[in-house]
Amino acid sequence: MDKLLQTENMLLASKDAENNLENKESARILVVSDSHGESELLEEIIQDFGPGCDALVFCGDGICDIVACLERRAVNRHLCEAFPPVVAVVRGNGDAEQYAVSLTTDDNGSPVPPFQLTVPRRVLFRAAGRTILALHGHVHSVDFGTEMLASAASAMDADMVFYGHTHVPLREEIEATLIVNPGSCVRPRGGFPPSFAIVNFPGTTERYETEFFQVNKGLFGNYSFTPLAWNI
Repeated sequence: MDKLLQTENMLLASKDAENNLENKESARILVVSDSHGESELLEEIIQDFGPGCDALVFCGDGICDIVACLERRAVNRHLCEAFPPVVAVVRGNGDAEQYAVSLTTDDNGSPVPPFQLTVPRRVLFRAAGRTILALHGHVHSVDFGTEMLASAASAMDADMVFYGHTHVPLREEIEATLIVNPGSCVRPRGGFPPSFAIVNFPGTTERYETEFFQVNKGLFGNYSFTPLAWNI
């Protein structure tokens, strides 16, 4: 199992993985938010969609679920291999600033101290030549619109913004800035099902492709994932 590292940009990644993501010709980003205690669902999303993605962005309100997945990742090789090589997490209004991630043992079977995960309010990073801003959105009045998000993106020269908080999936472009809310994977609002998103984009200036997926829960607690009908 590879060791957890938090970079200067507050990403969970090795420096090589961070640099590789920035310099790729194209990128595929898994965007999830507002899991609110459903770590098993979050793990299934990562198991199913993580292997084909270059990064995972979690937009807050459920950092405890990310921690649970990270801890299981340390002892589950299949989950470890499913995790994208770069992970970005941001603090929601229901999250703490720091979490102890218990990794149990190292590769030699020796006990290791908990890894202290610092959860920032926002993360800014590069992927395939684009700049991505991730935040939860509660301090940007997202319940009333995305104007403050667009202003924040402009101030930070971000090409795209990923956020959560409203529990409503959204995709829009404001002056060439892509703004995406994946919705909540467990507590949807606005008549939508539980959802998450994947954003694909090449480098240079070609358009983004955003896919939304809905979460379906079976009678016996099993999950399945299908595309939302309004994919754009």
